[in-house]
Amino acid sequence: MYNPLGQPLQILQTPSGVGKGAEVVYSRLLEAAQHLIEQAPVPVVAVGVASPGPISFERGQILTPPHFPDLHNMYLVERLQRDLDRPTYLEHDSAAAARRFLRSTSAENFIYILLQQGIGAGIVIKRQVYRGHHGFAGELGHMSVNMDGEPCPCGNRGCLENVAGTTAIEFRYLRLTKQSLPLSTIAELAHAGNPQALLSFEQAGRALGWAAVNLVNLFDPELLVLGGPGAAYADLLIPSLRHHLNTHAYPYLGWGEHLQILVDPLLNPIGPGAAECALEAIYLGDIPLP
Repeated sequence: MYNPLGQPLQILQTPSGVGKGAEVVYSRLLEAAQHLIEQAPVPVVAVGVASPGPISFERGQILTPPHFPDLHNMYLVERLQRDLDRPTYLEHDSAAAARRFLRSTSAENFIYILLQQGIGAGIVIKRQVYRGHHGFAGELGHMSVNMDGEPCPCGNRGCLENVAGTTAIEFRYLRLTKQSLPLSTIAELAHAGNPQALLSFEQAGRALGWAAVNLVNLFDPELLVLGGPGAAYADLLIPSLRHHLNTHAYPYLGWGEHLQILVDPLLNPIGPGAAECALEAIYLGDIPLP
């Protein structure tokens, strides 16, 4: 819960119920929202939701996020507006994180790479989030970095998030060592010099670098921003990412002195990003304050 200045008033984390069916996921989301509204010290006037894409903004519908089949074809905005009796705004999770980061930078054009199990890109042009003609812009995790790579739940092969997502790094370490460890432990081992752990992050950083080369050549941004849970280990990813930018991007665009790579210090930028979507409607006067 956030005030009109975008400052957090209360943070509630609850199990999503993903894997137990659409109605369980929705009921848990609704119960959490109702609890916050009931406990709010001030009136709650709007609701913001950030979700993995793709999303239909016209219909307020989550379409087919590959890793979350329980969310497929869910008309979330209509249901929440009815059950909460408040205007509801739906945004792609990486775009929401980019909206929130606008508060932290004066940059006009940047790309926010959200690193988690999936990977998304919030593309900001002239301080506006770019959605594309159908609203599907930013599905960076499904850029193929290896046409002969492993199949992805989206139906493609060699998708970036299957190589550089947080779960992919854990899986790569498992294949190298036959040990199943959480990402935080693999990072500790990498910092201690473990060669398999270092290789797991190096290969993820290399794939991110190839994707970043394409982004930089296409959009010529002022900044690349790494955010989300995977960005907590940016120091293990950036060396390979930077190497590929400097050696493979169009020369002027890729040089380090012309392109900053920043790390968002927020470990969970998605919640504040969702709030930012509702706050924008308030700032524009679409929703009156009580």
